[in-house]
Amino acid sequence: MNCQTIVLLLASALFVGSSSAAEDAPSGLLDGQAFTGLNGEKGRELDPDEHEEIVFSNGRFVSTTCYQYNFADAPYTAHRVGDSIHFEAVTESPTHGQIIWQGVITGDRAQMTFVWTKERWYWDIHREYWFEGRLKQ
Repeated sequence: MNCQTIVLLLASALFVGSSSAAEDAPSGLLDGQAFTGLNGEKGRELDPDEHEEIVFSNGRFVSTTCYQYNFADAPYTAHRVGDSIHFEAVTESPTHGQIIWQGVITGDRAQMTFVWTKERWYWDIHREYWFEGRLKQ
């Protein structure tokens, strides 16, 4: 095998590897899905009064209950792990800080944790929550 053949084989392998990675690209994996359920503070039961709807659309994530606090939609990343899809997103509000979301979607069920932080000059807010929901029909 000559040097030119080896270079062509390596370039082909890199191209094939990169196209496989593109097929598993994280953006948009959950697009078109919405989940409804309940939120709760970490370490406590889900709150029956804390109804939540999580929506994935056009590569973006949104918590509909956070709109009232000026949290905008945000890009999300997602990847498959076995039969589940793991995702992450970070939503921000100019008035209420930041929420870091992490979740697992398995079938029609969603389980998520999210951490709300807001830095202030006199104290910082750091609260942890969780969500369980089902695919909205």
